[in-house]
Amino acid sequence: MKKLLTILGVSLSIILIGCGQKDEKKEITVYSSFEEDYISSYISAFNKEYPDIKINLIRDSFGIIAAKFDAEKENPQADVLWGSSVTGIIKNENYLQPLDYDVANINKEFYDNKSNNPRWVGISNAMAIISYNTIEGKNLQIPSSYEDLLKKEYKGNIVMPNPASSGTGFYIVTSWIQLMGEKKAWEYMDELNKNIKMYVHSGSAPTKMASQGESIIGLGIGYESLKEEAKGAPIMTIFPKEGSGWEMEIVGLVKKAKIKPEAEIFAKWAISENAMKMYAQNRGIVTDSRVKPILEGYPKDVYKQLIDNNLLWAAENRDRILKEWESRYGKEK
Repeated sequence: MKKLLTILGVSLSIILIGCGQKDEKKEITVYSSFEEDYISSYISAFNKEYPDIKINLIRDSFGIIAAKFDAEKENPQADVLWGSSVTGIIKNENYLQPLDYDVANINKEFYDNKSNNPRWVGISNAMAIISYNTIEGKNLQIPSSYEDLLKKEYKGNIVMPNPASSGTGFYIVTSWIQLMGEKKAWEYMDELNKNIKMYVHSGSAPTKMASQGESIIGLGIGYESLKEEAKGAPIMTIFPKEGSGWEMEIVGLVKKAKIKPEAEIFAKWAISENAMKMYAQNRGIVTDSRVKPILEGYPKDVYKQLIDNNLLWAAENRDRILKEWESRYGKEK
C-alpha cells in the first residue's frame, strides 16, 4: 500500500517588511514563493539600497501563488511576482507588464523573449536529481540513471514528491514525458510505482528522508541534496544521465492601470548581480551567467545537464497530466 505523507504548513503568510514612513506611493505588494528562511535577508538587502520603499509581502507555495494570481488577473492586487514558478504563470503572462530589464547576462532560454521587453525574467533554476543513502544502500548497486530505478532491488526504497502538490514532483514527471515520449513515460511510471515506498507532498522531503535513512533513494532537488551532503549526511547526489528536469523561479511586474515606479525598481533589482549572488547561496543555479554555483558537486557544465524543457507545454498540459497521474498512482491501494 502506498502512503501519501502530508506535510502541513502555514498557508498564505503575510509579512510586512520595509523602512520609512507610511506612504502609499512608496509601498508595493509582492507575491512570492521564496522560503521564509531566506526571504527576510533578501528584503533587507533591497532596503539597504532603497530604504524608502516598503514591501508588503504575501508568500505561499508555487501552486497557491499561481492560483491567486490567476484569480485576480482581471483585478490585480499584487504589484510584483517574485520567486514564483514560471509554469504557474506562463499561461497568464499577458497579465504581466513588459519591462526593460537588463538581461545582457541571462540566456534567452531563461526569460520571455516573445516581446521587445520581457514580461518575466528567470531568477534561479531547481533541477531534479537522485539522492542516495550510501549507508542504507551500501549493499545495493548505486543508480546512475532513471532507468536503473526500475531494478527489483529498489522495491520499497524510493520516495518521490507527489506532482499534484509538489512543483518538484510535477517537473520530474513532465521531464520523463519529454525525455521518453508520453506512452513510454507512463509505462515507465507504472513500473517505477512498484518500487515506490511513498509519495510525499514536499519537494525537499525525499532528500531529507534519504539523508536521515528513512529511505535509500529520494527523488528531489539538486541544491537540497548538495546541501545535505555538505552538512555531512551520508548521501550521494546523482545527476541522472538522461538529463535533469527543471523549474524556474521568475520575477514579473504585474500589469495594472497604474504601475508604481517602486514596483519597477524592485523588479529590476530582483535580477541584479547583487541579488543573484544572494540567491546563489541558497539555490545553487541562478540565471545570471556571471554568478557561478556556490554549492560544490554540480556538473562542470551544469546547464548541459538540464533537459530541453518546454515550459509552456508543461503549463498547458498540467491539469491533464495530473489527472492521469492521480488516476494511476494517487489513491491508496
